[in-house]
Amino acid sequence: MTTLPHGVTDLYLAPVVIALNDRIDELSRLGRDQLAERVALESNRPDWSREDRVVGLLATVQHLIELHNWQLSWDVRGIRLTHGDYNVVLGTPPTFCEYVERTSKGLLELKS
Repeated sequence: MTTLPHGVTDLYLAPVVIALNDRIDELSRLGRDQLAERVALESNRPDWSREDRVVGLLATVQHLIELHNWQLSWDVRGIRLTHGDYNVVLGTPPTFCEYVERTSKGLLELKS
């Protein structure tokens, strides 16, 4: 059975997904170090812990994009976009996962 939109927020799903997908595509062209620099600049957050990196990456992906009450979260398959009972997962490049999952040892290797 087809689910019909329940409000204006539901109608914004397509434009929000398109804008986020374009942003993910733009960020996917960056190398690991370039992505870390972009996240630091656009999120203005430290990357000391995995949680900090997730929050910073999500802030960078949604930077200057109006989400119209849709919420972003990290998912093992990519970035989850949620509103009420609706959700969509957008695929992400390997560099996103590498950035989120890197360890303190990985940070030292990046700076060397």
